[in-house]
Amino acid sequence: MKNIKLDTILLFALVVPFIMMYRIGPGDTPIWLFGLIFLSLLSNVFLDIGVFKLKEKVYNRAKLFLLWFLVFATIGGGLFSEIIVRHQTAPIYHVNDIILQQEAAIKFLVHGQNPYSVTYVNTPMAQFHYSDSEINPALYHFVMQPFYVLFAVPFYLVMGHTIGFFDARVPLFILFIILLVMAQFLQKDPEKKREFMTLLAFNPAMLGYFIEGRDDIFMYTFLFAAFYLLYKKKFSWAGFLMALAFTIKQSVWPLFPFYVAFLYFSSKNIKKTIIWLIPFSILILAIIGPFFFWNPKAFLDSTIFYLSGNTTHSYPIAGYGLGMLLYQAGIIKNVHQQYPFTIWQIIICLPLLIGLIIWLGKKVSVVRLILSYGIFLFVFWYLNRYFNNSHVGFLSMVFITAYFWPNTSYDHAA
Repeated sequence: MKNIKLDTILLFALVVPFIMMYRIGPGDTPIWLFGLIFLSLLSNVFLDIGVFKLKEKVYNRAKLFLLWFLVFATIGGGLFSEIIVRHQTAPIYHVNDIILQQEAAIKFLVHGQNPYSVTYVNTPMAQFHYSDSEINPALYHFVMQPFYVLFAVPFYLVMGHTIGFFDARVPLFILFIILLVMAQFLQKDPEKKREFMTLLAFNPAMLGYFIEGRDDIFMYTFLFAAFYLLYKKKFSWAGFLMALAFTIKQSVWPLFPFYVAFLYFSSKNIKKTIIWLIPFSILILAIIGPFFFWNPKAFLDSTIFYLSGNTTHSYPIAGYGLGMLLYQAGIIKNVHQQYPFTIWQIIICLPLLIGLIIWLGKKVSVVRLILSYGIFLFVFWYLNRYFNNSHVGFLSMVFITAYFWPNTSYDHAA
């Protein structure tokens, strides 16, 4: 008798808690859908132990089909059920406030208003429950980078002129599927492929945040695509995808020194490194430039100073990192207080950065690039003003990616 596979066990362990916690239908989840999900899980067991006696290629295709079915039936069902019920109930129903802000920012932009200059006090953001005693500082700042809005504009226009409403989780779900497709084609070993896709899709550290619309996967899909092109030695093309990730969310910015080092170590040629960075630089300027020059102060206040505590309405000290540790120890008296976290980051992160770049240079690979980024971001975030639950979830996704990424060296790329 053949052994049951790890991907089958992972699906049982990760799918079942999800369908027991989230609705996967707009009303009560239909029992027949539960039946199909349970049948799929059981079919994986039968396939593993050889009940159906299939050829290896047919077996792998069947397993992959069942995995995709479970993704669409559970995660897809859960997400689109939330979208439908939200449309029937209220704009703030079961969504993160970043979705509310993204949707409002799109409306401002298509009506010719700068999403970084306006306030969000007259949008559904104002009804979002942020705190019983505090005003949501995001009402006065749009923290995300411009491509987060620009990418979703076509979806807003098409959905508005067809079904009559827009939910920003629709483009997010499409990017999520693209991420899984890339993972499928990246990993060649059939069993590892399914394990990788399962952990990316059903990662419990991220899945709940994805359903409510947080933006990590939005950025990570473009970053993953950039890693994939680097892996294929398409260094200039990778620059375009890397630039798109950089113009979505600031959590990718700490990757920059490692990205430059990776390009240099891959060729040991400064001229080639500069050439490979040209597409990256041009696209960043093309996307960010218009919004920056539209209102430089508003753009910097929202995307830089808001996060560092240097505006009137700044992001508060929050989460599980050094900031909250110092607050609970009484060193920081107020969560809105300014504190020089930069000093800690320079003292600890600078030697770490140098050490990781040296480590990357000893064996240049995308795996080491991803790991360097994940390790550095972990420490940088912990020493930051905020280190939230979704940040830990995002780091788990980075390390999952590093584990399953093919470990190929790229020294002296052509």
